[in-house]
Amino acid sequence: MTMRYSLIRLITIALFSAVLAGTWDVWWHGALGRETFWSPPHLMLYASVIVAIAAGFYGWWKTREQSMKWLAIVLFLIPASAPFDELWHRIFGVEPVNSPLIIWSPPHVILALALIGSFLFLFAHLRNDKDIVARHILQSVALASALSLALFLVSPLEPIGPYHLIGFAGAGIGSGIIAAGFLFAQERMRHFGSASSVAGIFMLQAAMNFSEKLSPAVNIQPHDHPPGWLMIFSCLAPAALTDLLREKPLWLRGGIVGLLHGGLLYGFSSRFFESQFQYSTQDMWTAIGVSLFAGLLTGSLFSLFHRSYSHYSL
Repeated sequence: MTMRYSLIRLITIALFSAVLAGTWDVWWHGALGRETFWSPPHLMLYASVIVAIAAGFYGWWKTREQSMKWLAIVLFLIPASAPFDELWHRIFGVEPVNSPLIIWSPPHVILALALIGSFLFLFAHLRNDKDIVARHILQSVALASALSLALFLVSPLEPIGPYHLIGFAGAGIGSGIIAAGFLFAQERMRHFGSASSVAGIFMLQAAMNFSEKLSPAVNIQPHDHPPGWLMIFSCLAPAALTDLLREKPLWLRGGIVGLLHGGLLYGFSSRFFESQFQYSTQDMWTAIGVSLFAGLLTGSLFSLFHRSYSHYSL
């Protein structure tokens, strides 16, 4: 194994640790309120990002490859958002947790996009790793982490979350992103079980916030949470079925992901909510319908562009 792939593996693991730290930080905010600069999730995040950036720039310095150069640049954007965030807070104030700006402020969006871009670069680098097992696991880690971050970015549109900005039509956004992640895994990794491995790692990340308990000091819109087992089933079931049907057309696989994810999550969540958070049958069918449409649309777009761009690095 060359030094290049050792560094790529190290960067992937370090950034995965950074995403875990970010997920932990979200829980920390909710359970304990706004924390200090030196809180444990922050320390884990700082250490992970420092390791990833140091390995990225060292790899560029040693190899002088253009691909390593661009990876190092994208990695550098991760901490570069920090001074922008501080400036934003000084000008506009600290975002309250009951506002979607806690997610959608420009510095936070830049940070999430830099991480997503880094994971996609790493996914492309890992395709030439000669160790089949390491390649499959780490590509799954990279894609699951990018999927987690993408869903975090659109979470204000989640219909059963605290913001639900566009109502139950927002269910299609999340289902479409999940369908895109699973189909991308199948088409680019080309191993049986690719979608399931991505879904499994994605669920491991998400599990940190299952049954979230909010501190009384956290002023966020009241909302309920689906049970953890239902969230797991709503992701693993469509992933497993699309892996079994991996030779079927992309539009069909996308539709299956959208229908199963939306049907399981939004078809049953309300039954486990407190009475004040339960939603109507009409809202349920709206969520399932837009999830199915989003999955079909995602699969159709993959089918439309896949052959034209199949020779590209991703």
